[in-house]
Amino acid sequence: MNGVDVYVLRLGHRAERDKRISTHVALTARAFGAKGIFFDVFDRNLFESVEDVVSRWGGDFFIRHIHSWRSLVKNFEGKTVHLTMYGMPLTEKMEELKKCERILVTVGAEKVPPEIYEISDYNISIGTQPHSEVAALAVFLDRILNGEVFRKEFENARTRIIPSNRGKKIC
Repeated sequence: MNGVDVYVLRLGHRAERDKRISTHVALTARAFGAKGIFFDVFDRNLFESVEDVVSRWGGDFFIRHIHSWRSLVKNFEGKTVHLTMYGMPLTEKMEELKKCERILVTVGAEKVPPEIYEISDYNISIGTQPHSEVAALAVFLDRILNGEVFRKEFENARTRIIPSNRGKKIC
């Protein structure tokens, strides 16, 4: 297991337009090994949905509303990464990032403020073509956390899937 603690910042959530994709960002962050996610917009339904998943499927993942994303990024004790198709390829910075103890990775919902490019320690791309922020986050977490998603066990899970070639097995 990798020693990097990763946290996610979802920047610019629009409650009506982004509720499903933002939920997927949070669930991907949890499943792939992030410690928690911060949102700069409070959406009660989204927060309750994610908290319900954590209570049923286990783990200590958190979801929190923050009032100032700028303050979080500027004061984060660790390295800050902004996922953008305009950044440096992850493959060029991966070994450097794996040496970090803590990473805050930002994924945008809408066009992000230009300031995020300036105040982040790294602007990292997962390819240079338009694609989903969910896909970018999944690839980033998989690579930085060395495939932890395939080994991760969630404590206090009330629901678990038993891998099966056919059918669905749940305990």
